[in-house]
Amino acid sequence: MTQTRAASPDFGVVVVRRGADATTILTVYLLLLWLIPTSMVVPALGSAGSPSSLMGVACFFWWAWSHVQRSGPTGQPFQLMRVAVLAWLVVMVIVYAHAMSGPIPRDEISVADNGMLRLLGLAGVLLLAHDGITSPARLHLLLRRLAMAAGAVAILGLLQYLTHRLLVDQLSIPGLTRASLGDELGSRSGFARPSGTSTSPIEYGVVLALALPIMIALAGSQQRHRFLFRLLLVPAVASIYFSVSRSAYLCTLVGLLVMAIAWNNRQRLQALALLMVASTAVYVSVPGLLGAIRGLFSNAGKDPSVASRTGSYDVAGRFIADSPLLGRGFGTFLPKYWILDNGYLGLLIEGGILGLAGLLVVTATGVLAARRAKARASHQDDRQLAHAVLASIIAAAAGTAFFDIFAFPQSAGGLFLMLGLAGAMRRLSEPAVAT
Repeated sequence: MTQTRAASPDFGVVVVRRGADATTILTVYLLLLWLIPTSMVVPALGSAGSPSSLMGVACFFWWAWSHVQRSGPTGQPFQLMRVAVLAWLVVMVIVYAHAMSGPIPRDEISVADNGMLRLLGLAGVLLLAHDGITSPARLHLLLRRLAMAAGAVAILGLLQYLTHRLLVDQLSIPGLTRASLGDELGSRSGFARPSGTSTSPIEYGVVLALALPIMIALAGSQQRHRFLFRLLLVPAVASIYFSVSRSAYLCTLVGLLVMAIAWNNRQRLQALALLMVASTAVYVSVPGLLGAIRGLFSNAGKDPSVASRTGSYDVAGRFIADSPLLGRGFGTFLPKYWILDNGYLGLLIEGGILGLAGLLVVTATGVLAARRAKARASHQDDRQLAHAVLASIIAAAAGTAFFDIFAFPQSAGGLFLMLGLAGAMRRLSEPAVAT
């Protein structure tokens, strides 16, 4: 069969129309990231062998090769997101070299190596999404697939809660083995906590909170599949409730508040009414759960996890003082030192001031890109989706202050994919420049 090839004016890469493009590759990455249990890895590679991480690294090299082999300019204006993430990656390579050049405990060498591979994969996903998506239609398709993947793990979490079984512990995938064993759900305040395919209920709740704005935007769009996304909102919201996680609730609240900025008064009242209906349903069907959720915040001063967060600043200060500019190496602040539950503080220790500043610049660039794409969108659905991506990024950025996002691959991968989609939205909204 003859295949038609077309050079993409945006990416400068040859696209096989009947083959796989960036949207297809990122869909595969998303399925590996959210639908395969995080604990399942390639045995020979250990903790570095999760399928999604390997796919992310492959995305980076595919992106790099595509730019190396293109024969001319892309015909696109200057892309700040691309520069920001590449600059941050260079900084983190310098951080790694700095860590390896000095005395370093033996058990931190392998985690530093794995950390750089994870960063390379995250950057690869962002760059491929930013440069590789060829049209708004392909971008919308990827967002729909993202929402459906989130809906699938939400349904899994709901089944876990109803059956009080992990379920994924029975899963067997050829070529993969389970790195960490676990055969039961966690619990808090007497309630089972679903974790889906994530490493913990906290990450599970944050992943759903990150995807929730996209699901809401698609449920309110004019697309023909909107009723499917309305149905998927039910298990998604229920599973966030059942996660019994402060981080998940805070991320959800921030995302909803950002979404509400773009709504009119009628939509805000409808959302408030739906939230009240959902809370009432939880109150009636699961007695005591709302009280347990309220206690997470009202009794926060007595919670050991909160005490760990507030007590971490003195410990962090001592580590930061050793190398304030370049840190001690990404991934090398092990739990044996302290459990921070603060992604920004952890990156300040591991990447120094330069590493943290680089992440903040990348995140801010993603926020600005989503805002610019929304301002330039001519269709209501495009504006809603751009605003939803903006809400997801801000929710994840806010949650990083209460949750070590880089310690959990599903949430970190989701954030960097959203940043790449924000950049793609802005790029696709800009007119090509003459070359």
